[in-house]
Amino acid sequence: MIAVGGDGTAHEVVNGLLRRPTARPPRVGFLQRGTGADLRRSVASPRRPEDVAAWLTSDRWRPLDAGRLSTSTGRRYFINVADAGIGAEIVRRAARGPGLFGGTVNFLGAAVISLLRQRNTPVRLRLDEGRVLQRRVRTIAVANGAYLGGAMRMAPQAQPDDGWFDVVTIGDISRWLGIRSLPMLYRGTHGRLSQVEFGKARRVEIESDEPIGVEADGELAGTTPAVFEIIPGALQVIDWRSSGILSSDRARVSD
Repeated sequence: MIAVGGDGTAHEVVNGLLRRPTARPPRVGFLQRGTGADLRRSVASPRRPEDVAAWLTSDRWRPLDAGRLSTSTGRRYFINVADAGIGAEIVRRAARGPGLFGGTVNFLGAAVISLLRQRNTPVRLRLDEGRVLQRRVRTIAVANGAYLGGAMRMAPQAQPDDGWFDVVTIGDISRWLGIRSLPMLYRGTHGRLSQVEFGKARRVEIESDEPIGVEADGELAGTTPAVFEIIPGALQVIDWRSSGILSSDRARVSD
């Protein structure tokens, strides 16, 4: 299966594949041509037509983890990043933005407005079998890949094939500090803030007295309570970096 499009297309294809039990992990290639294209930053794909042809004929595969998410609207799968908190509001606003500016600009504008209007929310957070943590948060990102929101490097250490989620908690941060720290999110240096915590888990549970929005791969996914579970090696994916062909514009594919 070859998915041609953006993160939303990849999300829909993965859900179609993983909802049908198979003896072996489904094989899929992601040819990213969408607005945000955050998945492409973790799972590389070619851009030039001649490189695409070589990529399609490659028989080199790598495992790719996926996440299973259960919320108020049922169960779904994701392959990049899901979050509970401000992310769902950003997704709503970005979807209403003008497409001519591109995904990064839409998401940035939506993030600024959402930071000004969204309140931090008390939640109960549990990683694996650990104790329940009480937190007041702006958002909790459960990351398989490193990027979300049109190039925000939310989980700089995330690897989509290591069998773990990287869990990033942005805590009780003020509106203005949230806006001022947006450049840090794009650089992946937000860990310098005392309100940001990093963790690793295979299962994440989030509950809140007041339901908060959840999004997965840039798609709205209901509200809390939410349970996130990693599925190691759920897919086999053609990866540009393992195809044996350089991805720079100077690369040439031999006949």
